[in-house]
Amino acid sequence: MRKYICGLIFALSVFCGGCGSENGSETIRFGTCADYPPFEYYKNGVLVGFEVDLVKIIAERLGKKAVFEDMAFSTLLTSLNNGFIDAVISGYGSSQEKREKYGITFVYYPEKLVFVYKEPNSITSKDQLARKKVAYQLGIPGMKKWLRENIPDAEPVLMDRMELAVESLKAGHVDCIIIDEFVANVFCEKNPGLKCFVPDCLKISDGLAIVTRKNASLKEEINKILKTLETTGELQKLKEKWGLKEKWKLLEK
Repeated sequence: MRKYICGLIFALSVFCGGCGSENGSETIRFGTCADYPPFEYYKNGVLVGFEVDLVKIIAERLGKKAVFEDMAFSTLLTSLNNGFIDAVISGYGSSQEKREKYGITFVYYPEKLVFVYKEPNSITSKDQLARKKVAYQLGIPGMKKWLRENIPDAEPVLMDRMELAVESLKAGHVDCIIIDEFVANVFCEKNPGLKCFVPDCLKISDGLAIVTRKNASLKEEINKILKTLETTGELQKLKEKWGLKEKWKLLEK
């Protein structure tokens, strides 16, 4: 039912595309794929998470209301380009390639990708994944290139939602999944038998940020608020609320 409702909301948003904050609306529409705890996920049917709280504060400081569109990860940037949403929050990693096409805010949290596998199997090296099925979320920039360069014999399996990737791993349909370390720890805690391995070489982004359209004024508005939240200590307190205790300063690029 939730997916039906989210799909209906998304369909309705098509008819009011372009009516986001850039055009004086009282709302800012954030696109997300809400399967990435603790950044964005559902708890008792309510959308919660670190990034959800963060952009609610940002919208409030701009005198607006944050509205969320939950959709497949692979459709987020297309929806942004078409004006159906104003910005993307979804544990989105920043990269130089993405900065050439989109507006990327200051990076507020580091991204460390890991391999998650199911016991009794064990992964201690990326070389063990040759000719193995490796799942990752469809739409992650740089992942296909990284696999091609580092594990050319691996069989990539693209998934639209991380929950589906986790269930596929548990069922033995894939040999491992690639996911952010903090999110991996959440899934492993909830699913006994899943373990993660941290490879030194797996880095495809500078860290997590909010994505806007390339020349949108919203990016600079968000950056000003992020800087204020860092200066006042509010950003760190918000991280600690969601268990993101690592002290990491904004990466201003």
